Amino acid sequence: MAIRVGVVGIGFMGKTHIGIYAKNKKAKVHGYCDFDPKRAAGKWNEASGNLGGGNLGVDPATLKAYRKPEEMFADPEIDLVDICLPTYVHAEYVLKALAAGKHVLCEKPLTVDLKDAERVAKAVKKAKGFMMPAHCMRFWPEWVWLKQAVQSKRFGKVHSAVFRRFASTPKWTSNNWILKAELSGSALFDLHIHDTDFIRYVFGEPKGVFSVGNGGKATKNGIDHVITSFLFKDPKLIVVAEGGWNAEPTYGFTMRYTVVFDKATVDFDISREGKVLMLHKAGAKEPEVVSVANANGWEEEIDYFLGCIQKRRAPTVTTAADAVESIRLVHAEQKSARERKIVKF
Repeated sequence: MAIRVGVVGIGFMGKTHIGIYAKNKKAKVHGYCDFDPKRAAGKWNEASGNLGGGNLGVDPATLKAYRKPEEMFADPEIDLVDICLPTYVHAEYVLKALAAGKHVLCEKPLTVDLKDAERVAKAVKKAKGFMMPAHCMRFWPEWVWLKQAVQSKRFGKVHSAVFRRFASTPKWTSNNWILKAELSGSALFDLHIHDTDFIRYVFGEPKGVFSVGNGGKATKNGIDHVITSFLFKDPKLIVVAEGGWNAEPTYGFTMRYTVVFDKATVDFDISREGKVLMLHKAGAKEPEVVSVANANGWEEEIDYFLGCIQKRRAPTVTTAADAVESIRLVHAEQKSARERKIVKF
């Protein structure tokens, strides 16, 4: 039987997730909920994000509309709750959904507050349902390929890895909560955490970080642009990530990585259509275009989590405990940037 899904929050990600569930045979979108009166009434056209406007996927009129998330959580016809609400209420509604016995997928970042993240991780251990934070880069095909390349050492040792994620200032959220650092954590937590989490996933826990960052153009008290050097046991390993969202509206969005191995250099650029992932092998006369699955991280993570529910196996690729450690690491980056010093672990 298909897993019955309820989505809470019909912004860019909520719409995108609904479209993905609608195409996946493991799931059936049953209902939705949103605090905005227009979206609650099924008017979803205004929701957009940094990678487009999101996919409608289904007609809202065919879905059950819940007035409050708690009504959805109490409905026995819902198996999985997908939380795409603003970051500052994630923990509250994840805990309520888990307490109601539901499986829960929650958009990243799980929270900005570390204590709230720890509360969620503790609740997950006792919950009847499974919970997974949606750290989609762990599932993005070209990034999965990189993880495997590093682990297998097929190109030898990694000498350097540079990640870059940069965007126009986001202005598509209702009441513009995303540009209030106390609610979203600013670019540091909302955008840059993608790369921080993936670096932990691939290279393990760093021994320290050194970050420089600034704010003021997009948010008053947040960090809108950060560059972090992640310090590992091997002093010769260079791992750097840059993230920001204070570019002008015409800039759009870029996502890249360049990794130098002993015997190859790999370069990913989401804007390079047809040549998104390039492999430059030692001694080769021409670079190779690397072919991977024709999918994106959102599709892959949702399919993975649906499979976990069907098999009754807790997710392992990304967990609430993982989210806690990634949030802890971003807090270290914030401390480093503000105090302009290395923060060690």
